[in-house]
Amino acid sequence: MGIREAVYRLLDLLEAHIPSFRSAPDMAPRQFAAAGLMRSCALLRGVLVLEDANLAHLAGILARQHWETWLISLHVILRGDEALQEIAGDDIYWKRRLSDRLKLGLTYHELWEGKVVKLNFKSLAERLKPLLIRAGESGDPDGATGYDITYSVQSLFAVHAGLATIGAHLIYGPQEWSVEPNPSPPFPNVAQTPALHTAHLANYVLKAFALSTDPLQPIWAELLGQQPANDGSVG
Repeated sequence: MGIREAVYRLLDLLEAHIPSFRSAPDMAPRQFAAAGLMRSCALLRGVLVLEDANLAHLAGILARQHWETWLISLHVILRGDEALQEIAGDDIYWKRRLSDRLKLGLTYHELWEGKVVKLNFKSLAERLKPLLIRAGESGDPDGATGYDITYSVQSLFAVHAGLATIGAHLIYGPQEWSVEPNPSPPFPNVAQTPALHTAHLANYVLKAFALSTDPLQPIWAELLGQQPANDGSVG
C-alpha cells in the first residue's frame, strides 16, 4: 500500500473517533488536543486536495501550519493547563496588537495582565524534548529537529515570498526566460511528513481518551514504508 492510501486510512480512522472526543469542562487540555488533532486532519486533507489539483508546490504552506498545530497540541496534552494558559496569552497578545494598530480601543481580558506573552515556536520546540522523554518515548525525540526541517525549510520554500517560492515559477533558458503556473513541488510525498505528525499526535490523544492505539500501528508502518511494528508503539 502506498503513502497516499495510508494517509486516507489514517484520516478515516481518526474521524471515526469523533463521537468519543468529548470531555467535561475540567478536562480542557485533552479536549483542546483533540481539537488540535481535528485541525491536523483538516490540514492534511488540504494537502491531498492540493495534490489532486496539481498544486502540490503549495502544500508546504499547510505543512508548516500543520507542524505548528502538532507542536502546540502536544504541549497542551503533555503540560496541561500551563500550556493552555500560554496559548490563551498569545491569543490575547495578537488581539491587543490588532486593536492597537486599528485603533479599536479594545483591551481584551484585563485580568490577564502579566500573563500575555507572544508564543515563540522555536522555544516551544526546544522545550518539547524533555516532555517527550518524560512521556516514555524511545530513542532521542527532538522537537527542535522539526523546527529546523519542517518549519524553517517550509518558510523558505513555501511560505515567504522570495527566490525559492516565486523563482520556482520561472523557466530559465539561454535565450529566453518564461514562466509556468504549477511547478513541481520541492519535495516528494508532500503528505508524508504531516501524516506522520498527525499519527504521532493521535497516539497521545487516543491514550488521553482511553482509546486503543493499536489500529495506528500498521498505518504508521505504512507511512514509513516499513512492516508493522510488533511492540505496540508509534514512533
